[in-house]
Amino acid sequence: MKFFHLADLHLGRKLLGESLIEEQSYILEEIMKNVRVEKPDGIFICGDIYDKYIPSSEAVALFDSFLEALVKENCEVFIISGNHDGASRLEFASGLLKKQKVHICGTYKGKIESVEQKDEYGKLTVYLLPFLRPDMLRAYEKNCPQTYHEAVKQVLKDLSYNKKERNLLLTHQFVVDGQMFPETSESEIKLIGGIEAVDVSCFERFDYTALGHIHRAQKIKTEWIRYAGSPLAYSFSEVNDKKGITVVELKEKGNCSVRKILLHPKTKLAVLKDKLENLLSEAYQEFRTGYYLSIRVTDEEILEYPVQRLQQVFSGMLECRIENRRTLAQGIMETADLSAIKKTPESLFAEFYEKQNGIPMNEIEKQILRTVLGEMEEMKGDTN
Repeated sequence: MKFFHLADLHLGRKLLGESLIEEQSYILEEIMKNVRVEKPDGIFICGDIYDKYIPSSEAVALFDSFLEALVKENCEVFIISGNHDGASRLEFASGLLKKQKVHICGTYKGKIESVEQKDEYGKLTVYLLPFLRPDMLRAYEKNCPQTYHEAVKQVLKDLSYNKKERNLLLTHQFVVDGQMFPETSESEIKLIGGIEAVDVSCFERFDYTALGHIHRAQKIKTEWIRYAGSPLAYSFSEVNDKKGITVVELKEKGNCSVRKILLHPKTKLAVLKDKLENLLSEAYQEFRTGYYLSIRVTDEEILEYPVQRLQQVFSGMLECRIENRRTLAQGIMETADLSAIKKTPESLFAEFYEKQNGIPMNEIEKQILRTVLGEMEEMKGDTN
């Protein structure tokens, strides 16, 4: 059987304030093109489908159309929730979707859910373990574990499975190999003291473990315990990452192969570092369109309007920093917040509201805000 291993779609994500919904739509369509060519038997989506607990309507619509396209291609889809997802929301209509071969496991309910598959080599079982915190076991265990490793180890230890058959696991955790941590990027939530770490030994019994949570594709200890990584770069620390689809093929027990299909984003990311006059020259002409840019200006002398001058040349500039001996010695980077420059007062306040309250503004609140902003504009006009 052949599976596509995906994870960390983070639909609805923004890059330094820039909406990536069009980029995400483009990359999902590229994934679908590969589905039509490769014709996998199933698709693994290992958590963080959305970027927020309450996703935007655009993000929900995009994922809905992606699932519809997968079902149309007769793909069996296996989905687990990640730490960014609203787990119970993700499970909406999961009973109905199961009839369309879309299996969604958003919450842990006291045991690991599984789906059986069959091919010419016999039975294959896919186990679904969504993002798990120790406190999630309180309702099911007398002695609630204290660490993430203990929690995962506890739910897996009693798992009944046939060792002679093929067994796969989907999970969304921070998996380590002893003291060796996976390679992370700036787009992930930083962990404190390794408290979320789950040792790789928990997963060695499975023929393949499909991991989500880390945005860089990589193996953990063996070829068959893998992070798929995110399909797009979500920070400038990922400019050199090769994003793609992890393809897993299983034949008879013990015969598993893994390869990668590269994905090509609609808009590339790049970091440019040079003196201002060089950056404005023809040497960097190729970056003037088709790129999201983080620009580092290295001039030692004080410059006149460097951000404005660069903006006139580079339409995709999202970040501008002054990096010279003075700023490096002070341990600071003078950074212009370009995302705020592009936003309206209404959108800035809406973002502030959501950060403060954990939910977006409703339509009535938006209308009140528009009324207040309109009155302020009228007062400004009267003053002038």
